[in-house]
Amino acid sequence: MPKFLIGYDVESQDESTEIFFNAASEVHKSLDAQASIFIVGKTLERNVAAAQEVLNQGYLEFHQHTYSHVLLKTVVQENEEGITIFPSGTFEEVCEEISKGQKVLKDLLGVEGIGFTAPYNYYRGLSDRLDLLAVLRENGIKFVRSAGRNEKDWQPVPFEWQPYFYEPQGFPEILECPLHGWQDCIAREKLGWNNIGEYIKWVKKDIDYASENQLDFVYCSHDWSSIRYDPKLEHIAELIVYAREKGMEVTNYSTYYEEKMAELKDRVKIYN
Repeated sequence: MPKFLIGYDVESQDESTEIFFNAASEVHKSLDAQASIFIVGKTLERNVAAAQEVLNQGYLEFHQHTYSHVLLKTVVQENEEGITIFPSGTFEEVCEEISKGQKVLKDLLGVEGIGFTAPYNYYRGLSDRLDLLAVLRENGIKFVRSAGRNEKDWQPVPFEWQPYFYEPQGFPEILECPLHGWQDCIAREKLGWNNIGEYIKWVKKDIDYASENQLDFVYCSHDWSSIRYDPKLEHIAELIVYAREKGMEVTNYSTYYEEKMAELKDRVKIYN
């Protein structure tokens, strides 16, 4: 059964996060649907009580999205508007961002985060950065969402780029989960922020494609963008229901990781 993996990048520094938390909690509780939150450390510091309440409900798990949203790699984005450069932090800054992001999760929520979303995402993820993979390993990260851009450092990302382990790089326990299609904030800006109906149709086509081809769908949404013109997250609820109707299982990243690790161990046994 193909999976529908909802991952929320929670990164705002205003009231958007609390509005999002309230809506997401209600939607996922009412539909008994698991999902994952990847939160920026500074955002968590501003919303500890609300985050703890979300965590206590048991439907949304917490992982990290760096401490202050510093890029791990430079993005060279090429699209119809031309080429735009988004510089990365230094290696030292990135190391601190990751370790501090882990510390905030542990200190404020008591969570040993094993998941990580890389700000902006990159073509080929971290396959060319063994030094960064080593930093993730040192910090206990088991799965990462960093391969969310195509060969032009843009979108969409093909669904055929299914999650994979960084085994050739020497990190067989770290699972990469590419962000498929378009991130919600980019797609909705293209369609018009208030055109939620068209956005739902857009994502439903992606769900159709994933379901028909038995592919997992790694879906990316954000706190600030998801509630814009939809403070109750009704579009998320509709997508969850639709994915289930199409035979997809809605799950979180920790569960997905355990399943992928079990599959990997079975393959190792067969080949050995």
